[in-house]
Parts: sequence; structure tokens; C-alpha cells
Amino acid sequence: MKKTARLFRIVALVAALATIGTVAAYAQVPLSFGISTSLISDFGGGVSGRVTEANGFNSHRLGNELYMHESYTGRASSIFFDAHFVQFSLSYFTSTGTATVNGGSGNYYTGFGGGIWSIDGSSPSGIEFGLLGKFPVELSPAVTVFPLGGIVYRLVLGGNIGLPIYSHLADPEISANPFHMSALWFRLGGGMDFALTQGIFLRGTVTYGIRLRNRLESNIIDTAPIEVGGTVGVSSWLVDYDSTRLGHGVDITVGVGFRLR
Repeated sequence: MKKTARLFRIVALVAALATIGTVAAYAQVPLSFGISTSLISDFGGGVSGRVTEANGFNSHRLGNELYMHESYTGRASSIFFDAHFVQFSLSYFTSTGTATVNGGSGNYYTGFGGGIWSIDGSSPSGIEFGLLGKFPVELSPAVTVFPLGGIVYRLVLGGNIGLPIYSHLADPEISANPFHMSALWFRLGGGMDFALTQGIFLRGTVTYGIRLRNRLESNIIDTAPIEVGGTVGVSSWLVDYDSTRLGHGVDITVGVGFRLR
């Protein structure tokens, strides 16, 4: 059911974009297309919880707050279609990142570097659909600026997920399937076009986005307390993750566009 719902949302987005493109064509608004490259990121996010069971020399962790998150930075290569007040983009992205468990304040994780336990190896990749509204303001014949805002769906299709949050006894519902990191984003920012010729321009944009909870985070929240640590019964403890944290990131894009009319 969840996969069907996601597929339905993607199909609906593509249908909406096709409708917008058709309307724009008949409305005789300025049209352009182009290619671009972006620096993308996803910081924060993840889940928070507390230690509900600890044994032996881990007993001091009982009740301590922990949070886990996957963060990454990467690059996207895109094509964009611009109908003056609307921009649609289709991108392919790759990334590298880190999965982190943070024990908050205090020396709760002295063995893991002063409170933080991180594992390199997150590397989500996939495609991204963007639909952003814009309001161009011409400052001169060569320079146009515009606010920019809308939605982006980042569909993760490959790569790895680092999971430093549970041992081999963890709930099997928590899968390392990279698809579970897919999420809908809401983005806001601005951009500038610089005309090189009458038909060619450079475009730069910067947007800040927040995202909805992804399936990986939902699965962790829905499970029983998760075992964290090393050897079972000796250095491990149980954490009940019960809330999510805000996922957010900044995208910086530069590209070249070509005016159709």
C-alpha cells in the first residue's frame, strides 16, 4: 500500500507538470530550458529516544536521551524547463554521508569519541522531481532576479544506508533499503539569471528546504526498543526511539539556459 501511494504521488506530480507545460504553451508566456549542476544536502532529521534498559557498566546510560540521523552531501545533474512563473526540474543525484548516534551532553559515549558514534557509508543516490514557483523581476536588460519556492520529491533508488543504531537482534522491519530514505521536500529561496546573449543565459539559485519524515524514520519509531551497542548482554543497551527531528538542507545550483521564445 505504501509503495502504491508513493507511485501515485509521483504520477500525479508528472501529470501536473504536463498540464502546466501545456497551459504555458497556449498562454504564450516566455519559455526556456537548460542544464545545471547542484550541491545538495540533507542535515538533521533522524529520530530521538531514551535508553530504557542498560546492563553492567552501561547502567549509567539508563534514561539518557539519544538521537540518530543520516546526513549527506552530494551533487545533482539536472535538466530544467522554465515557463516564466514555474520551473520544473528533473535531476540525477549521488551523495556520501555519515550515520550518527549522539548521546547528548555528558560523557555517555567516552568510548565513541566524547558523546558521538558515527559510521561512514551512507551514499544515497537516485532521481529528483522539482516543481518551483518563481516571480521574475528584471533589474536590467541583462539581470533578472526572482524568489523561488515549491516542492521537490527526492526518490532514493540506490546506494547504502549506514545504520549504527541496532545490533543483529534489531527488528527486521528496519531495513537498509535505500528507497526508505525517499522524502518530499518543501523549498524556499531565490535565484538570478544573467543574459549572455538574447537567447542564452546563466542561472544561479540557492534554496533552503525542510522535508517530511521518511520511511526509515517511521519504521524506527514504530518498532519496539532497539538494541544499540556491541556484544549482546555485555555492552549493549535498549533505546526506545519515539519522535523524529527536523530534516533540512541547502541546495546551490548553477546552470545555463536557452530561451525558446
